[in-house]
Amino acid sequence: MKKHYLLLITLIFSGSWVFAQQNWPSVIEIKADTAISQNIDDKYWQLLEDPSGKLTINQVSSPAYNAKFHINATRTKGYDYHIDTYWLRYRFKNILNRPVKLTVRENVAYAWIYISQPNNKWKVQTTGEFVPWSKRDGLKRIKQLVVELSAGQEITIYERDIFDFRNYKPQFFQFSIGFANPVINKSYVDNDSDYYATIIYSVVMGVLLLAALTNLLFFRIVREKVYLYLAFFELFFGLYYFTNSTENIILREHRYLNFYVPIVILIVAFFSMMHFIRHFLSTNIHTPRWDKVMVGLSYLQILAWLAILLPSYWSYHTYVVINLVTSVIIYTYMSFVLGTLLFYIPGSKGYIRTGIFAALPCLFVWGVGYFFLFISSELNDLYKVPFTKAFLWFHSWSNVIMLICFFWLVAVFSRILFRRFRDLQQMVLQSSLDKERLAKEKEIERSQLIEQQNAELERQVEARTAQLKKSIDELKTTQQQLVQSEKLASLGELTAGIAHEIQNPLNFVNNFSEVSVELTSELKEELKNGNTKEAAVLADDIEHNLEKIIHHGKRADGIVKNMLQHSRNNSGEKKLTDVNALADEYMRLSYHGLRAKDKSFNSAMETHLNSDLPQVNVVPQDIGRVLLNLFNNAFYTVHQKKKQHPEGYFPLVTLTTSKKDSFIEIAVTDNGNGIPESIKDKIMQPFFTTKPTGEGTGLGLSLSYDIVVKGHGGSISAGSTEGQGSEFIIKLPL
Repeated sequence: MKKHYLLLITLIFSGSWVFAQQNWPSVIEIKADTAISQNIDDKYWQLLEDPSGKLTINQVSSPAYNAKFHINATRTKGYDYHIDTYWLRYRFKNILNRPVKLTVRENVAYAWIYISQPNNKWKVQTTGEFVPWSKRDGLKRIKQLVVELSAGQEITIYERDIFDFRNYKPQFFQFSIGFANPVINKSYVDNDSDYYATIIYSVVMGVLLLAALTNLLFFRIVREKVYLYLAFFELFFGLYYFTNSTENIILREHRYLNFYVPIVILIVAFFSMMHFIRHFLSTNIHTPRWDKVMVGLSYLQILAWLAILLPSYWSYHTYVVINLVTSVIIYTYMSFVLGTLLFYIPGSKGYIRTGIFAALPCLFVWGVGYFFLFISSELNDLYKVPFTKAFLWFHSWSNVIMLICFFWLVAVFSRILFRRFRDLQQMVLQSSLDKERLAKEKEIERSQLIEQQNAELERQVEARTAQLKKSIDELKTTQQQLVQSEKLASLGELTAGIAHEIQNPLNFVNNFSEVSVELTSELKEELKNGNTKEAAVLADDIEHNLEKIIHHGKRADGIVKNMLQHSRNNSGEKKLTDVNALADEYMRLSYHGLRAKDKSFNSAMETHLNSDLPQVNVVPQDIGRVLLNLFNNAFYTVHQKKKQHPEGYFPLVTLTTSKKDSFIEIAVTDNGNGIPESIKDKIMQPFFTTKPTGEGTGLGLSLSYDIVVKGHGGSISAGSTEGQGSEFIIKLPL
């Protein structure tokens, strides 16, 4: 029973395989191996579109895809340029009695062929325009894969092709093969034009590179743009020849660079050439309007070349038209060049005419000759127009002819440029001599002018010296007057305070005197009445009042004496002084003096006096002046801050005395606005003040510094926190 099932399954499988094989194309029988190239009829191969580009060999070789393969339909419908991946399948059978090697031509971006093997595996070969040279199989330079068949062998081949329709758009699919031996003989053994072309291109590049370096050297010397543009043209034109060499090993490993780089290089070369001609002919001087057109054409040819590079779905005819437009632009430019030469600058220098006529053979061969080759090739590809004898002859000898014309151009232009360089050197030398002569003349004029100016300056210096001496004398007199004014100002402030201080004891004297007069009258009454006890009590009251009067009189006398001492000129005599009493007295005098000038002024005062402070040998009047200045400044700043912050602020000035080692310290602290950091270094300078004009001379702290430091060997320093207050500390040696 099992044998029947196995037989049935085998029959079903065999039937399915036979049915599947009915869709296969006919076998291509190899009867001879001498053809270099032969097109294969459409019935011997089939196509399968792969829109996704993701099908694998295992998928397309499975029975599920067998019916999807079809004969070539691109001959009638053309390509769908939105699909760039196609699969082919075909079969070969060698009916010769010897092995053969056939070649499969692949003029596509990527191509893989899969040859079935007896072990159900696939032998894979790859080639294509975008496949790096090192990864290509078969005949790499002509992009043909080699397939070997032994005598009587039949093989099945699947082929996967990927097209690049952005730059090359064939009209229909065409499948052709050749055979290895005749192909190798034609393309490698008998045809050595590529190797000769490589040698020619290398020589041309070497000559151009040397010429470019020479012109760059000329440009560095004479700074004329004609040499710079010519150097760029020679450099990039040489690179173009180098990149077009079939033996170029730099770009053939990169798919897009091998196509785009030569065109980009050619764009720069043509642009440089066009602007070299402009500067060589000086068209901006002789033909300004034509020059603008020539500049526009130089940029227009860039756009034309870039149109070839831009990816799009143009037809192949459009691609050909763009090449023609580019050639027309270049020939139009050359027409403007010839017109400029013949009609606008007939009297130009001889080397300009020589250069143009030297370039004509090269331009004719490169322009007309290659244009003829291009048109003939396109007509043959598109409409099968046969090649003429002229085409075949020029195609064989074009490189040699171009090389001869090119070397002729280089030789003539080298002579022209050397001559032009010599003329420019003479011009530069003459210009240098003229500049040197003008420089000498200017130097003589400058020397004479300097002598006159020196004499005038000496006269002005003498006059200014006399004025300065007079100004210094006046300044000294003014400075003495300012110092005396500062003393008088402090005396005025002191006098106001003293007047307030004298008023208190005088009030006591007057009050106790009036009371004593009344008590005297009562004493007399009691004595008349014989009341001796009451009279004695009244006499004691009168005695007590007289003691009060004497006390307050002496107090007023002391205040007056201090005022007189302060008003005298400083004698410089030092004596032992109670610093606590001196500082306390001048603090009160300063306060009352400011109160006398401004009734709105008010401030709290605190004293922290060291009771064990020893007396110090100082000039009391001078130290008093220093203290008075510090107290005035402290009361002034707290009063100003009170005006700015009427609410929540209480002015306070604090006096502190202490003994530190061999010094005594007097500290005057306030809670005013403080001293800004930007002026801390200036407060001791003469005439520097932060008070409004008319309210301060700027000599207070300066004189205080001189009195403490120079007069007493002490020091005065200031500490401050901006916005919170400041503190001045006086140190006096014991």
